[in-house]
Amino acid sequence: MKKMILRRLFVRSVYLIATLLLISPSLPNAADFGVRGGVYPDENQPFLGAEAVFDVTKAGRWFGNPNVEHAFVDRGDLTAVSFDFHYDFPGGAPYTVWAGAGPTLIHRDMTRPGDRNTTDAGMNVLLGLGARKGDVRPYGQLKAVLAGDSEVVLGVGVRF
Repeated sequence: MKKMILRRLFVRSVYLIATLLLISPSLPNAADFGVRGGVYPDENQPFLGAEAVFDVTKAGRWFGNPNVEHAFVDRGDLTAVSFDFHYDFPGGAPYTVWAGAGPTLIHRDMTRPGDRNTTDAGMNVLLGLGARKGDVRPYGQLKAVLAGDSEVVLGVGVRF
């Protein structure tokens, strides 16, 4: 029963994130859309992902950042769906530094006989550095996923 509830929550979260990613450019406070890639070092595998970033305060400091990441791991697939919030620290430099956190779901779809599929709820804690202005803004981010199967994620991306 718990497994079925977590699976439904995971699927609904994927749909919610996808919907937010699609409609975010039409939201009044929409900031940008981005793509990212990186590595899950514990899995020793790369990932690809997508995100939306929008200003939640109209002051340019607090941002919502729904995102999804997918990695092809040795024994199957790993998909993480997160709804992070981050704070951009003030500064006049051409780059910005942020820190944040948010809930996440990690689904492992295992392919080997005997391995079980799992869905794990957790929390992200993140720190990033990126270009402050421009039509294309590159960034780097370090994220710790605190869950039953915790991960550290190193990523780079671009926001448009």
